[in-house]
Amino acid sequence: MYRGTFVMYMYALSPVHVGGESVISGIADLPIQRERHTEFPMIQGQSLKGVLRSALCWLNIDEKCNNCKKKENPDEVEKCDIVQELFGYPGGIGGISLTDARILAFPVRALHGVFGWVTCPLVLERYIRDLGIICFGHGLDNIEIPKPEGDEKAIVCNDSNLIVEGRDGAKYIFIEDLQLTCEREDKAEKIGNIISLISQALPEDDKFEILKKKLEKDLVIVSDNLFREIVKFTTEVVARVRIDSTKGTVAKGGLWYEEYLPADTIMYSLIIVPQRHTRNISERLDKLQEKLNNIGILQVGGDETAGKGLERIKIVKGDELSAHRKSGKEKS
Repeated sequence: MYRGTFVMYMYALSPVHVGGESVISGIADLPIQRERHTEFPMIQGQSLKGVLRSALCWLNIDEKCNNCKKKENPDEVEKCDIVQELFGYPGGIGGISLTDARILAFPVRALHGVFGWVTCPLVLERYIRDLGIICFGHGLDNIEIPKPEGDEKAIVCNDSNLIVEGRDGAKYIFIEDLQLTCEREDKAEKIGNIISLISQALPEDDKFEILKKKLEKDLVIVSDNLFREIVKFTTEVVARVRIDSTKGTVAKGGLWYEEYLPADTIMYSLIIVPQRHTRNISERLDKLQEKLNNIGILQVGGDETAGKGLERIKIVKGDELSAHRKSGKEKS
């Protein structure tokens, strides 16, 4: 059993590059991290742990952090008892487990509605399973995941901004270079519970209200196979150059291609406090949750000086998530 559980949602405000090994040869010199077996984008837990560890000091989650002199010296920060308590030290284990961040919804351009998000049954099944871990299954029993009948089909809300009505009376959506036929309306009605689960990834902030309403209409469920192709071939691949300062031209070997997760990508990670640790760990995480939800933005991955890697963070406690699902079911 666990002493505490949280889910950390990550909404990309800018393209994100967390480097990994390429599973697709010849597209990018510096690819992003991907799962080996599915080729879905992911961010390894150790990368996220480093981000939170670095952010911990300036978040001031304890009274003694306000006047702490260790912040001025990175080497001294590692000796901070709060940092060691949460994230460990060379001689001992830390107080939390942080899982890899998994993809939840991936942004795609659209003919109508500018853009939407795609997901698939495999991603949703994993998401519901993972939420079951942190809220012990409460409120997630009766969620049915609608599945498209083929790679040419898609499930969207009946009032989606992405829908184009054809001359034959059928409804279509056009995403990237794909034309997909909308599934029957009875399947579209089942997407509501899925949307309510995913929309809680967005911050409770007036600035995100328009995006939340768009997500509620413009989420698309495609087949697992099609989703894999979309996330493999529609990430951003950007040419980067290094200029020779003496010549004003590209330096020798100074041209490379770098892959990014696009802005508006939604991911999530689980934060788990094992039962063996003290109640003090959970209290620290409660404070970390409060601070991060208020401040909101962390920088994840490389190219910080180029404005990349800005993620809007939202942390939800396991029992809060359970309550949200129960109230959602009562409303429906």
